[in-house]
Amino acid sequence: MNKRLIQTFQDIVRIDSVSGEEDEISQYLQKLISKVGISYRVDDYGNIIASIEGTGVPLFFSAHMDTVEPGRNIMAVIKDGYLVSKGETILGADNKAAIAAIIETVYVITEGSIQNRPLEIIFTRSEETGNYGALALDESLIMAKEGYCFDSSQAVGTMVMSSPAYERFELEILGKDAHASRPEEGINALTILSRIIQDFPMGRINEQTVINIGLITGGSVRNTVLGRIQCSGEIRSFNEEALNKHKINFENVVSKATKALTADYKLSWVRENGAYVLTKSEAKDFVERTRLLITSIGLEAHESNPWGVSDANIFNDKGLFCMNLADGTEFSHTVEERIKITELEEMHRLMVRLATNES
Repeated sequence: MNKRLIQTFQDIVRIDSVSGEEDEISQYLQKLISKVGISYRVDDYGNIIASIEGTGVPLFFSAHMDTVEPGRNIMAVIKDGYLVSKGETILGADNKAAIAAIIETVYVITEGSIQNRPLEIIFTRSEETGNYGALALDESLIMAKEGYCFDSSQAVGTMVMSSPAYERFELEILGKDAHASRPEEGINALTILSRIIQDFPMGRINEQTVINIGLITGGSVRNTVLGRIQCSGEIRSFNEEALNKHKINFENVVSKATKALTADYKLSWVRENGAYVLTKSEAKDFVERTRLLITSIGLEAHESNPWGVSDANIFNDKGLFCMNLADGTEFSHTVEERIKITELEEMHRLMVRLATNES
C-alpha cells in the first residue's frame, strides 16, 4: 500500500474546494510544488501550471481542483479496501484522486526514480460548473501539444475516445396573464410550451444525440392564466453538424408555436464545449501509443464513449491532443462516492508510465 499517496489524498480532500472556492486548495498545492523545487505559475483565472524538465516529447497532465456539493468538512477513511467519506458528504475523489496521483508522480520524478519526459501539470478551477478554468487557460503557455485529463468514473486504463459537443439554452415564452375566469383575455404560455414539446423531439434522438429540457418555471398563483414560462435545456451530440441542425429546428418550432398564439419569446444559447473524437486519423499515433503504455503495465485499455464532458473537450478545442483517462472513482457526485485503493495506486502507476521517456 502506498501510504504517502493515500495520505496526500486524505489531506487534500479535507480542504474545502467547492466550485468557485478553490483558493485554499490552490495555496496548498502551490506549497507542495514549491517544496520539490519545480517551477510553476498561476494564471489570471487561478489555474496552476507547473513544469518539470525532462527529455523527449513534452506531455501534460491535468486535473481540476473544485468539487461539487455536499463537499465541505470531508473526511476520507479506509473501509474494506476503499477510500470513502466518513460523513454525509461526497468523497471528493472527483477529481482529487487524480490530483493526489499526479502529486505522487511528481514526487517520484523529482526523487530521480525515472527518466521522464518534459511534463507540465495543469490544475484547473471551476470544471464542475462549466470547465471555466480550462476555457480561461491561455494555451500558448503550454509547451506540450498532447496530454491527459484523469476525470472519468471508470476503471483505470479506460480511454475516453470521444465526448460530445454540448450547448445549453434558456427559453422564455412571453404570453399574457389573465384571470382564470377570463382565459380568452390571456395567452397561455403553457399551451405554447406543450406545442413545442409535441413538435420537437426530446430524449435520445439516436446513438449520437440527446436533447433534454430539465428545468421549467412559471406562475405564481393558482387562479391566473400562465403568461410566462422559463425553461432550461441542452443538446449533446458527438456530431457537430447534427447539433446545429437540431438548434435550427428548435428555433423554428419555438417561433412557429409562439406566433400561432400571437406571443413572443426569448431564446439564448451557450456553447459549453465542442466534441472531441480521437478516432480521427490525425490522432491515431497518440491513441496507439497510449494504448500500448496502458497495456505495458498489465492494465486493460478499454475504449469508452460516455456522454459526460470534461476539461479534455476544452483542451481539444484549443488544438491540443487530450485524452480523458479513467480515474477509478465510483458513484461520483453522490455521498456514496468511493475509490478502491488499488485503483488509486494503478492510476499513479499509469501516470509514471506515461511520463517515462523511452527514447
